[in-house]
Amino acid sequence: MDARNTKYGLNQQALMDQMDFIAKALANQNFADGGIAIGTSSKTAVKLANTVTFTSEGIQKAKTTAEYAFTATTHDITANASSVQERVYVLCLDASGNGVFVAGDQATGAGNAKFPDAEDIYAAGTPVGAVRLAIAAGATDFDATTDELDEAHITDTYYDILGPILNRFASAWI
Repeated sequence: MDARNTKYGLNQQALMDQMDFIAKALANQNFADGGIAIGTSSKTAVKLANTVTFTSEGIQKAKTTAEYAFTATTHDITANASSVQERVYVLCLDASGNGVFVAGDQATGAGNAKFPDAEDIYAAGTPVGAVRLAIAAGATDFDATTDELDEAHITDTYYDILGPILNRFASAWI
């Protein structure tokens, strides 16, 4: 029964792992539009503008508006002289409502950054929103602790996330 199925590339353990992941995704969902936007008290932060109702490990929670800062160095984007550099950051809430960003890999070219891996997202908490930051070609890096998100070398796009993120469909989100 655990023999590899060559047509579909699945075995019993892989199927069990996928079912566990689906259960985790369904137990950690956001049910309300968070109004993800640039921070108002600090333009270096991302704002959860609306109260959200979400589940954390199947327990219903609510989080009122808050602003979340990026982490120094971890979330920086290195500029490239000849091409746009970008990353997607997913804002997750843990069981206590604390926010944390999960960053995807830095990508070259506008529109090429992908969502972080869904397992990494759910390890951090429940995804409620995302921001795509594109840094213009040139010499100016994105410094996650000091750069305001509306500076001239940054193009910022905000997304609300409702429901689960599943690996197979992650690239379709953004």
